[in-house]
This record gives sequence, structure tokens and C-alpha cells, in this order.
Amino acid sequence: MNLPIATVEDAPIKAGTRVLLRVDYNVPLTVDGQISDEKRITDSLPTIQYLLDRGAKIILCSHFGRPEGRPDPQFSLRPVAVHLQKLLPDVKVQFAEQTVGTTVKQQINTLTNGSILLLENTRFDARETANDSEFAKQLAELGEIFVNDAFGTAHRAHASTVGVASYLPSYAGFLMAREIQYLSQITQNPQRPFTVIIGGKKASDKVPLALKLADTADNVLVGGKIAAEWQDDGRQHRAKFYIAPDRGLDISTETVATWRPIIESSRTIFWNGPLGQFDVDPRNGAGTRAIAQIITQSQAVSIVGGGDTAAAVKDFKFTHISTGGGAALEFVEGTSLPGIACLQTKGEK
Repeated sequence: MNLPIATVEDAPIKAGTRVLLRVDYNVPLTVDGQISDEKRITDSLPTIQYLLDRGAKIILCSHFGRPEGRPDPQFSLRPVAVHLQKLLPDVKVQFAEQTVGTTVKQQINTLTNGSILLLENTRFDARETANDSEFAKQLAELGEIFVNDAFGTAHRAHASTVGVASYLPSYAGFLMAREIQYLSQITQNPQRPFTVIIGGKKASDKVPLALKLADTADNVLVGGKIAAEWQDDGRQHRAKFYIAPDRGLDISTETVATWRPIIESSRTIFWNGPLGQFDVDPRNGAGTRAIAQIITQSQAVSIVGGGDTAAAVKDFKFTHISTGGGAALEFVEGTSLPGIACLQTKGEK
């Protein structure tokens, strides 16, 4: 990948190198503690496998839920360690009941080359979200190299995403690099016609995004709950906007028919926000699924912003489905993400 940031492929990794790898294992669990969607775990496997193939000792760290800065059993990452072991049956996966400290260091000292230690939830320590320098230093002491593969948290300046980069050589993992590569196609030089589809509930978040992208997009299709709340502040872009007239819980077949030729003629499509309230009733996802079907049958480069949209279209094949909801939005809006800005650039020592 021709990216300005240094990736894991640029890192000097050899057998025995301790790699602190930030992943996003904030996965959904069932009521009995089983992982209901493993995508965030499987998306991290290419970077993990690359490191394992080189004999690295991998120390994984992640947040999980919102435990409010103190240990809480319901937010333990232990079930993730068990699941990861199932995905990597030939690799020894251990779990650390703490995030930093003497006991964790002792566990790392016993790691064999090509094995994994998953640390307990970083948010069990209130210093994580405060990007506390001492906590970041303690994390950094666990590794020799830092690799960030958690794009979904790249818009948060936390100790495990930004702070550790002050103490270790820092690189992007394959997932992080792929996110940057595809989302940059939207912000830099999209193939045209370029169509943006905006849905979801929060007009306060999505209207500024739509107006921002209208500067470069050829068409902006607006549906979902925000269509009912839309205030046309983008008068200079009015010809580009197609606001769904629907006032129900889903876009209508008439709106789908109106949007179809626009989508079919597009070469680049960016979609963020479901077009129906499928979380209220699965039947409200018919419009979203219809649009997804049209997109996947088109010839366009199709990029889906994460979060609810990714969940709504998980059964369809797109060019890229982002793992980051808020991070993807801020990236395409042109905001510098702290979790990316702190990584080394190509050729930097």
C-alpha cells in the first residue's frame, strides 16, 4: 500500500520482538456471554498472523464497553481471549487479568515466540480515557514496538491509542492501513460520478457531514429519520441533494426507484447511516436492503461507514465496510484523527 504512514511491514520485527498491538475488540455479547458478531476480531487476524509468522510475542490491548474507569466483570475481555483461541487453534493465547503491572510483565517474560497475551480491558483504569502519560508509559514498557490496528478508536486520544506512541516506534496495522486507503479515495480523488448516501437518526451529526461532502460529491441522497428533520442549509448545493420525502420508518419503493438510476450511474459511493429504523422493527430495513442490493450490483467503488450501517448491510458485499463509525465520519469530514496522526511516517526513524 502506498501510504504516507509507516505500516507494520516497515517495522523491524524479528523472532522474539515484543509487539504491543492495539486492536478494537469492543464486540457485542449475548446475554450468556457469547460473542454475537466476531467481525472486529477476524478483521484483526491479518496483522496478528503477520506478526506470528515472524515469531513476535504479541501483547494485545483493547477497550470493551464503558466500565467507568474501574474493574467490572461484565466488561472483561476474557470471553474474547477464549474466542480468539478458537480462531487460532495452533497458537497459544493467554489472558492477563490486569492491564499493566508486575504480574503482567511476568506473564510476558514467559511468552514463547509466536504466542499471544491479551490484556484486560484498558478502560478498567480511569487513566486510559484521560490519556494519562504515566499509564501510557506503563503500557509502552510491555512492548518494544507499537502497532495500532484499531481504526474504530482512532478519533479518541486515549493512552492505548495515542499516549503509547510517545514512547515506542509506532506503526499502522493492516486494518488501519486499509481503512485509510479506502476512505482517502473519498476525500482525495473519487472516481466520478461520486454519490453520497446519508441516513441515520442524528441530524446534528449527519447534516454537517452531508454539507461537507457536497463540496466534492455529485449527488447527495438523504434518507432515514434525518430526512424528516432536514433543514436545507446548503442552498449553494441544492441541485445535488435528493431528500427522501418519506415520513415513515423506512424509505418507500418510490424513493428507491428514484435513486436507482443515480446509484447505477455512480463510480464511487459512500454510505453512512441506515435508511430505515430497522433497530425498531426488522421490517423497516427493506429500503436499506434494496439500496444495498442496487449498490452491490453496480460497478461503483462502494464504501460503507461503520456502526449501524455496517450492521444493516452485513449480508451484502461492498468494496469496503469500515470498522469505525465516528472515526470514519471524522476522517471523511477532513478531521485529523489523533490515533493516526501519532503514527510514524514512511522513512521516519
